[in-house]
Amino acid sequence: MSACLHASRLLMVLVAALLTGCGSLLPVTSANNALVQSENDQREYRYLRLQNGLRVLLVSDLTTEKSSASLDLNIGSRQDPRDYQGLAHFLEHMLFLGTAKYPEAGDYQAFISAHGGSHNAYTAFEHTNYFFDIDPDAFPQALDRFSQFFIAPLFTERYVAREKNAVHSEYMAKLKDESRRGWDVLKTLVNQEHPFSKLSVGNLETLSSGDSATADQRLREQLLTFYERYYSANLMTLVMVDNRPLDEMAAMAKQRFAAIINRNVELAPIELPLFTAGTLPLSVNVQSEQALRRLSISFPTPSGEPFYRQKPLYFIGSIIGHEGQGSLLSYLKAQGWVETLSAGPGFAYQGGATFNVSMGLTEAGRQHTDEIIASVFQAINRIKSAGDMQRVYDQQAAIARQSFRFLQKAKAIRYASGLAADMHYFDREDILRGNFLMADFDAALIQRFLNYLRPDNSLITLTAPDLEVDKTSYFYQTGYRAQPTSMADVARWEQLGVNPAIKLPVDNPFIVDDYSVLANVNQQPADAVPELIIDQPGIKLWYKQSTDFSSPKGSINIQIGSPVAGNSIEHFAQQKLLAALLADQLNEMAYVAQEAGLSYAVSAQQHGLTVKVSGFSQRQQLLLDKILTAVTAPVFDQKRFSNIKSEFVRGLQNANKRKPYNVLVEELRVLVYEKGWNSQQLLSAIEPVSLSGLKNYYQQLMAENYLEVLVYGNYRKAFAERIGATLQQAVLQKTSARLAERVVALPDETLLREMQSSYSDAGLIIYLQGQDAKPLRRAAFAVSAQVLRADYYSKLRTEQQLGYIVSSGAYPVRELPGMYFLVQSPVAGPEQLVAATDQFLQQRMVDLPSLDEQEFIRQREAVLLRLEEKPQNLWQQSQRYWQDIREGNSGFDQRQRLIEVIRQLTFEQWRAFFVEDVIENPRRLILFARGQFATDDPLAGKAISDTESFKKQAEYYEFP
Repeated sequence: MSACLHASRLLMVLVAALLTGCGSLLPVTSANNALVQSENDQREYRYLRLQNGLRVLLVSDLTTEKSSASLDLNIGSRQDPRDYQGLAHFLEHMLFLGTAKYPEAGDYQAFISAHGGSHNAYTAFEHTNYFFDIDPDAFPQALDRFSQFFIAPLFTERYVAREKNAVHSEYMAKLKDESRRGWDVLKTLVNQEHPFSKLSVGNLETLSSGDSATADQRLREQLLTFYERYYSANLMTLVMVDNRPLDEMAAMAKQRFAAIINRNVELAPIELPLFTAGTLPLSVNVQSEQALRRLSISFPTPSGEPFYRQKPLYFIGSIIGHEGQGSLLSYLKAQGWVETLSAGPGFAYQGGATFNVSMGLTEAGRQHTDEIIASVFQAINRIKSAGDMQRVYDQQAAIARQSFRFLQKAKAIRYASGLAADMHYFDREDILRGNFLMADFDAALIQRFLNYLRPDNSLITLTAPDLEVDKTSYFYQTGYRAQPTSMADVARWEQLGVNPAIKLPVDNPFIVDDYSVLANVNQQPADAVPELIIDQPGIKLWYKQSTDFSSPKGSINIQIGSPVAGNSIEHFAQQKLLAALLADQLNEMAYVAQEAGLSYAVSAQQHGLTVKVSGFSQRQQLLLDKILTAVTAPVFDQKRFSNIKSEFVRGLQNANKRKPYNVLVEELRVLVYEKGWNSQQLLSAIEPVSLSGLKNYYQQLMAENYLEVLVYGNYRKAFAERIGATLQQAVLQKTSARLAERVVALPDETLLREMQSSYSDAGLIIYLQGQDAKPLRRAAFAVSAQVLRADYYSKLRTEQQLGYIVSSGAYPVRELPGMYFLVQSPVAGPEQLVAATDQFLQQRMVDLPSLDEQEFIRQREAVLLRLEEKPQNLWQQSQRYWQDIREGNSGFDQRQRLIEVIRQLTFEQWRAFFVEDVIENPRRLILFARGQFATDDPLAGKAISDTESFKKQAEYYEFP
């Protein structure tokens, strides 16, 4: 569960081509129930309104392997009382802790977990969203438990103090999060009468009032008042995704949700201005903890949500944020001032919004902020004065229609949650296409919004660690300084014209015009695996035409392996830098391709460079040719190299300031893989790299290598063969063999690894490693992790309140099974966390005789349900095939073999493995960060003080 700010849903979804969604308040009849649907969407939909006013969208999907439901309430932190900030978020937490029909606090979570599902919730400024997925057979029972949250929650008094601590732990866990720190400064600067100024997450201070002896009682009274005032059916939307017929789903919805009370709550737009008169223009310094250099310009505007058909703010943002040739970013990069740029709606709510332009600065850019700001206003002026905006708009609209037509299917839980949240915005017929509509070019409307992007209506924020500040924000203790922007600067910016180097986007050469799907001429069955069609020295190429997804898309994965890729930390660091240099060289072209529905990635992996191309198959050859040109003939420019290296170094510096559990997760991977290094090690290795040194490394990397390629999708075999021939000619010089991957075999003892953290929270990971990679042991570990997962969370997080971040699960490393237990805690040190975990495991050992075979079978089936879930789209299937190839599984049956072994695992076998591999396992690695918790009684075990020395002395498992 999390608290977050409500960003503009309409526009971010369109850019990412993710979910669709929204509903309306129109009356429903059989005649007007139609929703405009993508011609490639085979699901059936029905929109209905229950008698209590609850709006429901039913999605019948015969192929879904998980059922899902999401209920979204159009109430969030906006409605928090001033003296109980965070109350909406606190209520979200409390809602999970028992209902009149299901009074046990952990019943819902345990039921979901036991049937292969997952659940969560979030609180935003104007929304609270609850969602889950589960085995379809258990969907009716889960739905019954879910619906009771909104009918008869208990809000049990004894849980109030405990869950208040959980909310505070969540607040503390993100105390150093740079986005939260920045928001805290913004909340200090805005109109203090505006509801946005409140702390949305809440903490012990904001959720307490008056005498501590009665504080929890008053908090519960506030909780009940809030629930009874705002949790109203007319403000709720429900989405159900299931494999049952629509009529049956409608009956389920009516039976379980009709009892929600309709309190006829009416919500009015916020009429208060976000900034009080005279506040803007304002210039702000924000002191970061991380090594950031960021410049942002924000403008308050009216809400863009009523204009979802035209999307004026998205359209303006797509031009300012364009990264192709002639763009604002290209100009600023050429000056050496900026590395990244994004533009578009920021904070959006009923009644208003902000439009943001955010830029990552180079070292030189810090000294040229005035010129950068001027360039942004010149880009805005370019749009204002453009005579061919309709051409650009029509191209964006065509891309949007294409995205909707060929929208890839998402997981049911993600689909349901997104639809439910968005149902408050679009007319009914636009529920599925609303995020993709750009139906009407309205030049006057665009100009209306452009008129708010003025120097005198701007909030200019510079964020860096070494800025002069004179104030500190209250909740996140962020140093800042705010002062009126110089009127001389404002007057000068207002007189700017246009910059001839900054242009509108040109016509996109990657837009496809052939959407045909190739016939299955080879009559391949849907379960056919990729065929190895090229098997020669230095190259293996697998090909499969997609027959299970009717889509004109495809995915090409290429591994350019080399013996010098990751054989040392120095080489791996140089390879990471090389990948960043190639991505920068390709950025202008790649951005335009991405706009048109293609994507690519060049990344550094242990064995070499990986290139991935995906999207519409018609234009992929053009994109791949340009990528191969960059890979085989990179441009080594000193200016760009210096800036890219600087950005890379700052990213590594910031990695060491992450939350404790993030640092520990990274270190766990470092310790179990022979060729693994953490951010601090990479930082030391990359700092001495020069441009000439990188050139020399590139020559070594390309001098001897091998190729592994997967071509999967809307392709003929001849196309795949051409790709192979092109790669052979362009890349292969001297061929090498693929190298094995080695995994550390832990000794039979407890090992300790302490990591430093700037957080006051303590962090802990306990990793248990299997003694071999035998399939039966892997199966037993998977079931054991499932048996313990929900209970560990419930005991340490819900009951003992040791931290907001608590999780456990399977942790296989290649085929070697393992398990982890993870906690980040503001109230307990590593010793107490280890003791609590050990006590938990010992209690499970005591309880083991009471765990009957039926419960074991149910937990085993939950594991199988997750493993048997089929890919939802072509990209997911491609990545499964690619993982098999990368792990040397040319039979593409690794998952199926594991499924078969788990099916054969007996209750008696599992009990024996559980005792041996979990309770009594001597191969234990404990990683921890102390935070504020010192101790005179340290953990027992052998300390690892140096990872490289440890790995030099270690024994290894070897995998192809």
